[in-house]
Amino acid sequence: MRSRRAGPGGAGARVLAAVAATSLAVGTPLRAQDARALARMADSLIPYVEGASGLTFLHRPRLGLRTRAEVRDYVGREFKRFYPPERIAAISVSYHLLGLLPDTAGFEHLLVDLYGEQLRGYYDPATDSLFGVSGTPPAALREVLIHEMVHAVQAQYVDLRAFQASTADNDRRSAAQSLIEGQAMFTTMRLLVPRRNIVAEPNLWGFVTEHIRSQPAAQSAFRRAPLWLREGMLAPYIYGAQFANWWNASALADTLPYGPRLPLSTEQILHFPRYAAGDRPLTVRFAADSGPSVVADNVVGELEIQILAAQLSQTRALGQLRPLGWGGDRYRVYASAAGPALVWYLVWDDRESASSFESGTGARLAARRRPGYQSRLDTLSLGDHPAMRYVFAPADWEGWTELPEAVVASAEGG
Repeated sequence: MRSRRAGPGGAGARVLAAVAATSLAVGTPLRAQDARALARMADSLIPYVEGASGLTFLHRPRLGLRTRAEVRDYVGREFKRFYPPERIAAISVSYHLLGLLPDTAGFEHLLVDLYGEQLRGYYDPATDSLFGVSGTPPAALREVLIHEMVHAVQAQYVDLRAFQASTADNDRRSAAQSLIEGQAMFTTMRLLVPRRNIVAEPNLWGFVTEHIRSQPAAQSAFRRAPLWLREGMLAPYIYGAQFANWWNASALADTLPYGPRLPLSTEQILHFPRYAAGDRPLTVRFAADSGPSVVADNVVGELEIQILAAQLSQTRALGQLRPLGWGGDRYRVYASAAGPALVWYLVWDDRESASSFESGTGARLAARRRPGYQSRLDTLSLGDHPAMRYVFAPADWEGWTELPEAVVASAEGG
């Protein structure tokens, strides 16, 4: 049995969503389902999942049921495996300085609560098994099974775990996660209404976006999470599904977007013409090697810049996302006696894009205030590219006298 032409190479899940790769179906609990009923339901879905996803099962997926407590234990174990304490510290301080995480206190606990709260099923690549949650209503369980069966068949062609260790680039991981979740979400939608191609209906995606956002809104962890976590959790489903829908209506429909076709940035996921035009992200690197004072070094990417813009504007959710003209970026966080310091370089496609960011999100970043800190936004060039440097650091940080420099190395993959 074969898939449509899947390219070589790995793709995987963004770590947060990999801990909880799931459909967000909810409903009133019914009587407990047993393993036999789950297996019968899965068997009946196999030909439909194959037809809608374009992937053929090489073997039947392993199945099981888990209680809500067992699901939370799984989330907690996977979280600790992916996130040792030093990594949690680096993420929380970085996104606090970037303005995406208002408070670092309780960050780890909130993440576990958030994903444990939303799970109605999951696929575990380590055991090649998918699980439904006991007590899930049959209609919701069917939706969860479709979604997780797509992950199960994806894993028979693509190593869903390998990508997590293949790059430290946050934005590239986010793009791959959006592809993985988007294909599963798109397949689920295609099969929700038998004998009706709902993915081709006008105005569908606006409705789907509101539906996905509204489902977890009543949950306590979701309500208290900052916009970055809320939208970051939902974005792979919302925008990944739209990318999959575009892919299946394009000239690329008979292929699969893995291997050499894997999207390289969230810009390509959010704005399909950028992908079609081969607009690859620029690789921005700091000129000096990282030393012991560097506690984080990564890429923000277009999706999280869009979330940052919304958060600084005090918007409750992302709206229609227009292209930013993002070319690439990289930040570093430095430890110092006075507190952590952030240096963030952004490169733009053209001067107009740079000016638009500078007058909007950039101005809000430059206006941020924190006791003992100062901010600075400089307009400059990196090679032939218009660029900016944002610094948010303690006023007496020794790095102010000679700010770290960056260079544009290349277009990623070019």
